[in-house]
Amino acid sequence: MQNVRRVTAHVLTGAPERLRDVRSGAAFDADAYSRMKHGDLDAIEALGGELARVLLADLPSLVSSPAAPVFPVAYLEVPPSCYFLADVVLRAVNERRHAAGTAPGRIVKVHKDSVTHTDYATATPEQRRAELSRIAFRLDEPIEGNAVVVVDDVRVTGHAEATILRALAGGRPASLVTAYVAVCDDDLARTPQVESALNQARVTSVLDLLPAIRAGRFVLTIRFLKRALASPDLARLVGECPRSVVEAMCAGAEATGPSFVTAYAEGMAVLEAALGGPGGPRDGGRGGPVGGISQVAHA
Repeated sequence: MQNVRRVTAHVLTGAPERLRDVRSGAAFDADAYSRMKHGDLDAIEALGGELARVLLADLPSLVSSPAAPVFPVAYLEVPPSCYFLADVVLRAVNERRHAAGTAPGRIVKVHKDSVTHTDYATATPEQRRAELSRIAFRLDEPIEGNAVVVVDDVRVTGHAEATILRALAGGRPASLVTAYVAVCDDDLARTPQVESALNQARVTSVLDLLPAIRAGRFVLTIRFLKRALASPDLARLVGECPRSVVEAMCAGAEATGPSFVTAYAEGMAVLEAALGGPGGPRDGGRGGPVGGISQVAHA
């Protein structure tokens, strides 16, 4: 595999509940990170904006190169939070490229044939390797000769990074860059539960996303969808959500496949009841990835 450059906005150290940035010594904003993972658009734009500034400062060639950069994101149907982070970073890069007269970059999908069955954030390194080994990744769009930037939220063990880079290497990109909101230092990386602590630092219930949902500052992520479908608060959530969000959740689950729907049968029954029963009207905004940024955030 060719050399890979890594860019990160924050290098984390400390205990999972008291993280700080190695460079600045300041406390890391775990609350914003937690909201970002669950689809809070204000948090996504804040953290994505930080990453974009670091990336553009470290790699000015992303603006000047005639070859348009590509930002691959791996998902099945409902995107992960890194899709929306990549969208924020891409918009910042394309704004600079437009001013420089260079062609715009784009997001490309790396197709996954299934989603993780376990909570990846709480898994051991061995469980992470086993989980990733059963998922097939397929790149359907050409990336040969392009600068490839893989945007992600956090790097803990590096297993997910290695998996996506293997899927991309066969596309013969001109260069490979990984860009993270946060990377754990070596000591912290030996504590994989740090990712779970980050995910739940602010969002202890799916109801915590209601202010963002009501304000139209929410995008559906696969983490939020899985957590909502398994939550005892789901009935209250759908009762207080706009119908369009409930439709997007139902459409996203159905698009992910029968095994996913079966795994969350009780939660699906709650969604279907809110929509008038099985076969009720579905919107889902299928103009892009299910739950995509064009569907909710820019409505």
